Amino acid sequence: MRIFITITISLLLGGTILKAQTFTDIRAGLTGVAESSSGWIDPDRDGDLDVFVAGEFFNNDHSNLQSLIYRNLRNNNFTAINHNIPAFYRGDFDQADFNLDGISDLFVMGELSDGRRMAKIFNGNTSGGFTPSGQNFEGLRDGAVSLADYDGDGDTDILITGEGINGPRTLLYQNDRSSGFKLIQTGITALHRGDACWIDFNLDGRPDLILSGINENGRAASLLYRNTSEGFIREEAGFIPVKNSAIACADVDNDGDQDVLIMGEMDNGKLVTRLYRNDRDKGFSPVQTPFVAIRSGFAHWADMDADGDMDLLISGETAMGAVSKVYRNDRRQGFTDIEANLIPLYMSDGEWGDFDLDGDLDILISGMAADFSFHTRIYRNNGRQQATQTTAQADAEEPAEDIWNNQTVVPERRRPIYYFVYSSTYSDLLETGTKEYFTFISPIKKPKAAYEMENIFNPLIRQTYPSWGMIDQGNIITNGYHTLEEAQTARKTVIEAYQAKNFQIIEVNW
Repeated sequence: MRIFITITISLLLGGTILKAQTFTDIRAGLTGVAESSSGWIDPDRDGDLDVFVAGEFFNNDHSNLQSLIYRNLRNNNFTAINHNIPAFYRGDFDQADFNLDGISDLFVMGELSDGRRMAKIFNGNTSGGFTPSGQNFEGLRDGAVSLADYDGDGDTDILITGEGINGPRTLLYQNDRSSGFKLIQTGITALHRGDACWIDFNLDGRPDLILSGINENGRAASLLYRNTSEGFIREEAGFIPVKNSAIACADVDNDGDQDVLIMGEMDNGKLVTRLYRNDRDKGFSPVQTPFVAIRSGFAHWADMDADGDMDLLISGETAMGAVSKVYRNDRRQGFTDIEANLIPLYMSDGEWGDFDLDGDLDILISGMAADFSFHTRIYRNNGRQQATQTTAQADAEEPAEDIWNNQTVVPERRRPIYYFVYSSTYSDLLETGTKEYFTFISPIKKPKAAYEMENIFNPLIRQTYPSWGMIDQGNIITNGYHTLEEAQTARKTVIEAYQAKNFQIIEVNW
């Protein structure tokens, strides 16, 4: 039996000096996108961070896809520049110097405006632009790009997951430099609607692989593969299986190995965010944290306050709506939600980066807000501000054990019981030869099982609109509420928001 020693401390806090981390929206004027891919790049190699963002956006009540590069002019100013990277969404990107010419290149994947799937390298050039390579990759959507030198030969290889024409795919391309990229047969499980992370979990010098998503049987999975001289070997890590997921790897406890955060949606519809401590030869152990449970978003570790430990930026959809949060790593005391006042976003992406070169990390984030507006925002890190707090006498109980050994179970939140689902499309649904905007929406129900409503929703649409089976209807949004009144109000808001954007509303009743 583990014994916890509790120490009671009595403090008189009068004029206590606290340190608060604050962030300010610099109002950079960047185009907002959803189902987005966004991150910091430096194609002009001038030493400051520029912005790459791609996804779907609305302009004058019309939907479109965009891929945008914004050059950092410093002093909180950014300007869009011309480039030849095609507009895409439902994708991902990452950067590396694939051809070892000293200039970073981009690898992008996703769906184009004509419905085709793309995966391609754009080589950076000395003028700050990009040139498409002639290398062929299988086009995917709804997945992830993860880069590493998996074979230890000094160049960067490419792993992509996502949905291909015939279902989920996980593809590893080996960089042979002058010979191009070669597809490697790995036996790694094919997944889509998930994420991937290279991690040398056993410190043997070979990057291993963690990935999550939906497998070919329609089930959620979270898997660990050990990279060996004989190929990739599946390890039983005990990770919770999730889809619509994100993975973030970092040495969170400063013990010299990388730990793993996994978030997403289980097969039963429950949302989870779990942090696993890397115990090396003993495997991974779940750690008690206050992190909000999220799907369809992102997580990114970095040392935002330069105190020597990893802090967490996280965003996406919770059971109660969209969130975007920053958790400060307080080591033995756990993690603190610093209430950074970031805009809550669905279907979001982003990362930490020092765009203003002041030595602390700022935030880039993109996605869709609760009012169906689209955003790409930059938040400047103002550093730690001193604040004075006066309070009465307080008693604090501090456990002698730190959070990395705490196995306390936190009670579950009250579960929503009233649900509705909806899905929008820009397509030739009526088979007239012309694309139009449509939104299907269900009634409010109390489902008895996970995905019961989605399983009824799609077949009913196909009865009237046979082409629905040919159109992507995978992005069905599920909203759950504690009371019928809350659900009715939310459903009305969804309908009014889409009507305002000139969508035709089609109610799917049963």
